[in-house]
Amino acid sequence: MPEDVHEKLIYSFVKYLRSIIQYIHKYYDEYSLLAESVANFGITEIDQIKFDQIEKRFAILNLEVDHDKLFKETISLQNTYKEVNSYREPLFVQIEKYVGSHKIEKQIDNEVLEESDDEELVHKTPTQTQTHQDSYHKIRPDQLWAFLITKTTTNCDEMTKLASYVYSIPCSNAFAEGIFSHMKHL
Repeated sequence: MPEDVHEKLIYSFVKYLRSIIQYIHKYYDEYSLLAESVANFGITEIDQIKFDQIEKRFAILNLEVDHDKLFKETISLQNTYKEVNSYREPLFVQIEKYVGSHKIEKQIDNEVLEESDDEELVHKTPTQTQTHQDSYHKIRPDQLWAFLITKTTTNCDEMTKLASYVYSIPCSNAFAEGIFSHMKHL
């Protein structure tokens, strides 16, 4: 390859990568504070979340809060989390029982219908090494928060307000785009 073509290719490649990086910074820097504010609701170790982190989430999301009530609710939820974790029955089993009739997974003649990440039902046949219980070990954070809020003895109005707001934010606009696509085809 001639030297001038080689340099042109390197220059165009570097320029291309810079434009991608600029786009990423431009797009995600605007929403980084929001992403950081809701990140705690994606974990399942509730006892690791500090009160000041939750308080900051309310401030970032511009939600009104009674700080004293929020503090009591946070302590109560963390105690409830420790309590249900200490039970003989694993936490994922307790949550599965709590979800009960709302559960999407169903066992049909040794075949499993499972909820996928994009909320569609996916047909799966278990492999020899995969047991029925193995498919239920993952705890969904939204189900965990709902379970803990109902299990705690304290009325958790403030935490319910925050969790409801956080879980109502869509991860992407793919669902809306899919509807537009279907409408266009119709």
